[in-house]
Amino acid sequence: WTVTRDDGGGAITINMMPRRALVAVARPAARPSLRRLIATRSKWPLPPIPSNDNLPRGCLVGTVVSDAMQKTVNVEVVRPKRIPKYNFLKNYTKKFMAHDEKEECAVGDTVRISPCRPLSKRKHFMVQSILKKGTGVV
Repeated sequence: WTVTRDDGGGAITINMMPRRALVAVARPAARPSLRRLIATRSKWPLPPIPSNDNLPRGCLVGTVVSDAMQKTVNVEVVRPKRIPKYNFLKNYTKKFMAHDEKEECAVGDTVRISPCRPLSKRKHFMVQSILKKGTGVV
């Protein structure tokens, strides 16, 4: 913008730029804020949540972490949960005691456990099937 001002002693010409343009010119390019990155995260593909749709009601899939007890195994179940505020997955782990009648499970096996009537104070699951044999080390 050019402003011409005449105060009786002669004309004065002033070149003016809008304030917004001055601020944009004076300020260096800043990195985007974390809040803006999270808001634009929809551009990046997020990992899919594992689905348990094919499992019967109440069944869980986990890894055997202990088989030291008679006819009982300790199964660790990992369930991912999406945290909506930060838009990422967090794994929640829980251990269940499950009844293994034939004692065929070993440490490291991936098993499917199904709920049943309480068999003891902490045991209310049964091993339904062994999905994958493990290496024996967790």
